[in-house]
Amino acid sequence: MKWEPIKLLRDVPNSSGRLLIKFTNYFGFDRCAWYERPYSFAKLLAGQHSYNAGYEFDTPRFNSRWLDHGELYKVNGTSLVVAVGHNYGPYEDIIKCATDVAQPLGLRAIVYDRAVDWYYPNETVLVVYMADETFKRYEHKLLSFASVEALI
Repeated sequence: MKWEPIKLLRDVPNSSGRLLIKFTNYFGFDRCAWYERPYSFAKLLAGQHSYNAGYEFDTPRFNSRWLDHGELYKVNGTSLVVAVGHNYGPYEDIIKCATDVAQPLGLRAIVYDRAVDWYYPNETVLVVYMADETFKRYEHKLLSFASVEALI
C-alpha cells in the first residue's frame, strides 16, 4: 500500500475537490491510498500490518455494490484507517451490501447522503467503513459530518 498526501485519487469530470477537502479536514486525515483488496479487510482497517498475511480473503471479490471506487484515508502515524466507497444505486441496496460485509467482520459502516460524495456528487453514495475502535474515537464527528442514511 502506498500512502500519499491527500489528493483526488480519481479526478473525473464530475468530481469535487472541495468536498474531498471538507471530508479530510473535518476528520484530520492527511494520507490517502487506492483500495487494493487485502486478505483481511478487518486487519487493514484496524491498522495491522499483517492485513495481507493468509490465504483466504475475508471480503467478496466484486466490490462495486459495497466499496465501488474504493479509497483509503488515514491519520499519519496512527492506526486510524477508513475505507471509502463511492457507490451507485438505491440506498437500500447499498445499505444491505455494506451490512453484509461489515457485520460478519465486526466492522462499522456509515452511509451518508449523496450530496457529500466527492466522486460524483448527488449521484454516488459515500460509504465509510472502519474498525469499531475508530468509530468510537470519531463517533460524534461521524454523526455530525452530514446527513446519515444508515449507521451499521
